[in-house]
Amino acid sequence: MEWFIWSFLGVTFLCWLGGWVMFLRFRRVPVNGSMENSSAKVSIIIPARNEKENLSRLLPSLLAQKLDVEIIVVDDHSSDGTAAVAEQYGARLVRGKDLPSGWHGKPWACQQGAEAAGGDWLLFLDADVLVEPGGLQRIISLAADREHVHSICPYHRVEHRYEELSAFFNVIMLLGMNAFTIRGDAARNVGLFGQAFFLSRLHYARVGGHEAVKREVLENFHLSRRFRSLGIDCRCYLGKGVLSMRMFPGGWRDLVAGWSKGFVSGANNTPRGAMVGISVWLSGLMMITVSLTFLPLAGEEARLNIGILYSLGVFQCLYLFKHAGNFAFVNAVFFPLALVFYQVVFFLALRRKRVGGQIQWKGRDVG
Repeated sequence: MEWFIWSFLGVTFLCWLGGWVMFLRFRRVPVNGSMENSSAKVSIIIPARNEKENLSRLLPSLLAQKLDVEIIVVDDHSSDGTAAVAEQYGARLVRGKDLPSGWHGKPWACQQGAEAAGGDWLLFLDADVLVEPGGLQRIISLAADREHVHSICPYHRVEHRYEELSAFFNVIMLLGMNAFTIRGDAARNVGLFGQAFFLSRLHYARVGGHEAVKREVLENFHLSRRFRSLGIDCRCYLGKGVLSMRMFPGGWRDLVAGWSKGFVSGANNTPRGAMVGISVWLSGLMMITVSLTFLPLAGEEARLNIGILYSLGVFQCLYLFKHAGNFAFVNAVFFPLALVFYQVVFFLALRRKRVGGQIQWKGRDVG
């Protein structure tokens, strides 16, 4: 039995070590970007369906930036006063037309916003993000790089304990873009974060706008693929200090439904190399968890090494969780809890998709 335990621990350590390949090159939005683009004509497009509460936070955060930008809110048939909030804060309101056949709601709203926009640079923002002080200037400064499409993953601001369960979902969302691997800028098949991306109108027109991905639930994955086919590369950034978000503040049921929405489709669209890397990393953490069951059977030296491996797992999770959001230290210490939650939600969503079930979000079937 002892030889099996040592072999298991050896493979576990290799998986833990191999996981680092996926997240050695985290990139933040530059703090001192080129100021020559502060005068870039920027239109901010916010698709909104029943986003009254979120817009009440996002729009003031945009106005506080004190920059001359066009803010467009596309009201996608809301029933909660979304339009009134948009007008209250002086945003340009576009009342969404009826959803055409063959379109999903978000691509349709984004397309209408882009058609109404007057800027030569477009910043698409989800309504549940918040722009940090000085964050918009840092985003606009990315216009100095005209060759790329830029996207930012908002920093997750956790306020309630149940939100800690999002930790692995947030991290995998980061790693699934294949943008922060050991290869750095040489990485291939880099994706786009759907919550916030910034691009020139020229690139948007070249790709065919959101009409090119009108049937897709996770339109960001498919847009990035179409950009690559045109020789336009995507760049991803961490959002800390620039953009933040609350995820599913309505309770743990919203959290489960929200992560189930499209997460299986996201896994199917993740580049193969990223999926292999994520699988190796998760396997290492699962094996560390399983190794705890060996404690009653292992010798003293093996028990010591199990403890060291668990500590390494805690350190790795703490490193990743802190890049993704303000997750608690205790969440990393007891990482198996959030890991099991992730596995259960993912496989339940996978099972539901395979039997033909539908996941609803804001009154619409989304996958």
